[in-house]
Amino acid sequence: MIIFDRVEKTVGGSHAGRREVLADVSLRIPSNRRIAVLGPSETDKRIFIKLLAGIEFPTSGTIVRNARVSFPVGKIGGFSRDLSIRGNVAHVARLYGADVDEVVDFVKKVMRLGPAFDRPYREMPARKRADFNQVLSYSVPFDVYLLGEEVAAMGKREEKTEVFSLFEARARTCGMIMATSNASFIREFCDMALILHNGNILLTKDIEGALAAVAKIPAEDSPGKRPEKRKRREETDSEN
Repeated sequence: MIIFDRVEKTVGGSHAGRREVLADVSLRIPSNRRIAVLGPSETDKRIFIKLLAGIEFPTSGTIVRNARVSFPVGKIGGFSRDLSIRGNVAHVARLYGADVDEVVDFVKKVMRLGPAFDRPYREMPARKRADFNQVLSYSVPFDVYLLGEEVAAMGKREEKTEVFSLFEARARTCGMIMATSNASFIREFCDMALILHNGNILLTKDIEGALAAVAKIPAEDSPGKRPEKRKRREETDSEN
């Protein structure tokens, strides 16, 4: 269970530019469900995922994680370029309290890097790093995995990658909270939806109802846009 207790999150420095992502939200999010995070603002959804991960902090209120919550899958950073790939994997395993040998063996087996596994991380080809980050994410046993749009994009490929197979395996046994707007992906993998809009949150088991509700939110009502500025531009144009 992840508990939000009167959580507020504001962004923007100046008073005029400040807005609320979350406004005095109290909520209990189950850790054993697969939840789609929906809403008109991609920025707000990313902020919400970062709040869950502890990468960002509430402006006020508290978030209690009575579960092992992952970092955003594929987004872990802080690798030492001079340390071997094996050494970096072991460091992440220790950091999150996982069994080092199990995590190292898992990543080594899936990535199939051969002798390169014991070479410095800086020598890993850039094309392999994205997959490495995701494999490493799934190698650490969390109760809840946090994901973004990338996982839905992988599911569109004609040939499913090994990384997507890892996602499917985790989805069968673990909780997931996914900030994606891919309706077909949501219908296939999610059993709950969380609508984030205008500082409020609605958590529901009605997937179809949630998708329909978000589709009806006018684009100009998106928290990520500023209709008052657009209105001023329209007034200026009409005067010219």
